[in-house]
Amino acid sequence: MVTHEIAELAAMFNNKINALEGGESLTTYMVNDNGCINFPHIDTVKVEGMTCSEVEQLIAKKIADKGLATGTTVSVKIINFKVTVIGESATGVYEFDDEIVTIFDLVAKANLAQGNANGGAGGIGIRRDKILVMREVNGVMQSAFVSLLSKDIFYSPYYYLQQNDIVYVWPSKTSIRGSNRIVDFWLSRLSIVTSAVSIVTLIVTLVAKKETR
Repeated sequence: MVTHEIAELAAMFNNKINALEGGESLTTYMVNDNGCINFPHIDTVKVEGMTCSEVEQLIAKKIADKGLATGTTVSVKIINFKVTVIGESATGVYEFDDEIVTIFDLVAKANLAQGNANGGAGGIGIRRDKILVMREVNGVMQSAFVSLLSKDIFYSPYYYLQQNDIVYVWPSKTSIRGSNRIVDFWLSRLSIVTSAVSIVTLIVTLVAKKETR
């Protein structure tokens, strides 16, 4: 959204109102596969890998450089911020209304920390000391492990998530032990059933031999 003390100048750039949010008009632009948007009277603007603040400054500068208007104020926000979670513990795509999203925000929204049968993790908690964050930067996939238990996470470039980040999570040791207990339970029941079938088969065989004598 572009604002200016002369409404007619601002209207030049806000002639594509596609959405309303809380009563506020939003001029929406789709970022194409090349990381660009088509902005009125400026044409193509490369925005991939930039923060909203950086995009605001870039567009305002381009407007001024083209002599279209000076003193414009540009407001940019992401309306479809998405992060993907994958792994044995949980899988899903989570959307946020705010562009400032931390790894803790994702854990809370996806209900990963404790696990809940009604939540994203299906009742399985994650390892909080080992989370893999994958991010595409300038066409190159980068990744790093982060720990929610270390204060170093606050200084990590992966503390604040970015659009289309992929987060891989592992089940916690407690969850694994719980799963193993379930497996052990059914294996023990299967062993009992197998033994019972063997005994019945043996009895039937002995009876059959007795009848043939």
